Amino acid sequence: MNRAEKEQYVIQLYKEGKTVREIAELVRMSFRDIGAIIKKVKPEADQGTGQVEDTYGHDIKSKSKSTQAIKLFSELKSPVEVAIALDLSANQVRAIYQEYLELDGMYRFASLYEEVKYDLDDLLRLHRIAKVRGMEKQDITNVLDLIKNNQLQILQSRAEYLRYEINMLEIEKTRSEHRIVRLKRMINESEETLAQKRGEMAYLNRECRKLRQRIIDYNTVNLSPIIHLEPDTNSHSTQIVPYNKE
Repeated sequence: MNRAEKEQYVIQLYKEGKTVREIAELVRMSFRDIGAIIKKVKPEADQGTGQVEDTYGHDIKSKSKSTQAIKLFSELKSPVEVAIALDLSANQVRAIYQEYLELDGMYRFASLYEEVKYDLDDLLRLHRIAKVRGMEKQDITNVLDLIKNNQLQILQSRAEYLRYEINMLEIEKTRSEHRIVRLKRMINESEETLAQKRGEMAYLNRECRKLRQRIIDYNTVNLSPIIHLEPDTNSHSTQIVPYNKE
């Protein structure tokens, strides 16, 4: 049953004269939730009699302040509201509230045990798994919704495919890293070869300059004009004629 159906069932059982405990056993709800539902349908005449009755039909004002405080806490009243309504000190309210929480917690635990006692080992195992993996309540709810909508198997297949893709990318990454290492080695070797060739070229340039200078020096020495005196037979004078070895 959904929430609305449970609420209608509680109202029906209450009108049939069932007690809160009997209703809780049938509907699997807490006393507090049942009390909140019953409060909506209680006759308005209860408020005009001068009595404040609880869900059991008891006059709550005839009870001790501790009991009245617990009743107010069960109706989701805050400690401040209880302190004001019953004229209690902060320490008194704190002690009563602690007592209420312990009682409510024990009831919840007992109700939970009755509901899951045959599956308690599985429930505790599931709790440990969720705790180890750091799963929050919303995470568990989301997983259950996926299971309910038959989406979990699709997501598992998708996750397997993505894991395969990740593995392939890791392999390609490793191969690329190896290629990068080889390329860097080739670059270093090429730079060393280039530096060697540059050194050789510089040496050849120096040798070329030396050879060029030697050619220039040779030409300067061997191609310069030499003064040679030849007699002039006609004028019986000496004529200066440039001498050329060629």
